[in-house]
Amino acid sequence: MIAAYKDWVVNRWLQRVNSEPELIRVNLSDAERQDHVPDLLDEIVAHACEYPIQIEQRQKAAERHGTLRYHQGYSVPMLILEAQLLHNSIAECVQLHFDEINASTLVSDLTKMSHRNAHELMESTRTYIRQHDWHSSRGGERR
Repeated sequence: MIAAYKDWVVNRWLQRVNSEPELIRVNLSDAERQDHVPDLLDEIVAHACEYPIQIEQRQKAAERHGTLRYHQGYSVPMLILEAQLLHNSIAECVQLHFDEINASTLVSDLTKMSHRNAHELMESTRTYIRQHDWHSSRGGERR
């Protein structure tokens, strides 16, 4: 169901992000901000539907996201806030389209989606911290 409304979820997430003072302190275009979200949603849906997922590709996407956000000037709390806003946007989509959902799998699917979102956040955060540590050890700056 989320796959059918992916554009709606991405746009709703972007609206939420653009209304967060902490996140908009980092000056990014909408395209730069939402860059990773469509792919993340694809992966969240694939995981919930138990479609085969290549672990290497998933990890590389999360690593790219963590590296990118580090160089864009995000903080770890900002990464967490973005992930929470995505979770909230998915929940809102489910609520708005509840009558189209197979209720017998709803809890299981939402749990899987939430776990995948959290896992991606964890991988992005690990890479972000590695970037920070590497730049700090070299006396370097972001960007």
